[in-house]
Amino acid sequence: MKKKIKIAVVDDHQLIRQGIISLIKEFEGLEVIYEAENGEVLCNLIKKKEPDVILLDIAMPVMDGIKATEYLNQNHPNVKILILTNHNDEQMIIHLIQSGAHGFLLKDTGIETIVDSIHSVIKLGHCFNDHVSKEMLKILKNSQKIIPYFKKVILSEREIEIIKLICMEQTNREIADTLCISVRTVDWHRENILKKVDAKNTAGIVMYAMNHRLSDDTKFRPIL
Repeated sequence: MKKKIKIAVVDDHQLIRQGIISLIKEFEGLEVIYEAENGEVLCNLIKKKEPDVILLDIAMPVMDGIKATEYLNQNHPNVKILILTNHNDEQMIIHLIQSGAHGFLLKDTGIETIVDSIHSVIKLGHCFNDHVSKEMLKILKNSQKIIPYFKKVILSEREIEIIKLICMEQTNREIADTLCISVRTVDWHRENILKKVDAKNTAGIVMYAMNHRLSDDTKFRPIL
């Protein structure tokens, strides 16, 4: 039997928690192991048992989603964090990504998209819609903040191509079309890039590219 994905649902509204949990139960391969009304309760629960994915609200009393994300990134780095929120502020999104969040969903998102996103963060390590990705790239490119140090790694020419296209705000489908390869192949390369540069998500790839001046070249010619 295939191992189920263990999920925690964290939101200060009981009705929202119960609604999400009841919907997730309709899908095979997913299991909600516990729920929490704020970040502090989550931090106490996670010491006893780690979920694979946390659906995490931002605005909560006692400990909000931002502080919870920072704690999880420091103490439970293998747990994937999907922010589920009503807030769509780009600056907050960037801060949460840099703090360790792996994806963002708005609360008006359908359950099928939530389930797809859960599988995506497990398989790829990230899940960002086009709006979030483009706004994230714009802010990171224009940021005057010091870019963190990244270890030196050897990237293939194809991986460098894909990094440059990510910095040009292309989606996986657009990258596949540009390079005349399959979306699955792009997914595979992206996963390898994340591992090589020791990044958690797309924001980490962009920061790596900026730190190594891979995003400076506006001209792009695919390898034939």
